[in-house]
Amino acid sequence: MPFRSPNMPIVYPDEAGKPCAMLYRIAFTEREPWLVVVHLHQNEDSYVSPVASASVRDQVLNRILEVDLRGLPIGAVRLVASDRSGAFEYAISPDIHDFIERGNRYRTAPDKGRRGRIVERIEIDPATLIAGRVRVDTVHADSTPPSEAVRAVLA
Repeated sequence: MPFRSPNMPIVYPDEAGKPCAMLYRIAFTEREPWLVVVHLHQNEDSYVSPVASASVRDQVLNRILEVDLRGLPIGAVRLVASDRSGAFEYAISPDIHDFIERGNRYRTAPDKGRRGRIVERIEIDPATLIAGRVRVDTVHADSTPPSEAVRAVLA
């Protein structure tokens, strides 16, 4: 049986700095392939929802990754945000600038750019993308219905 935490409260500021609160839970599979699901749930209409705001979604997710999931591979983490409009899954992308600023290892290689210019391509080993070592964002992610695998972990 997969692990499922109880719903836990988390307090966060909205875009204007107003204090807000929501519930979150963490669930994961008990065998490989490992899958860790972070479920953010907002049921209070007076607070900004993680479904409506990428800023809220990202700041809460990064805090959970830093505190609760530190050391786990980011590639195994999935994010689901829900409110009264439904539940949606969001792709998680590492913040490459933050990864480099934190002193994590990466390689560069010359690459042909436009008009024959040479630019540096940054290469990062996906195994080095670890929760707590790099911030992530969902700002460019489209909301999609949760995948079958994610629904099975949360059920």
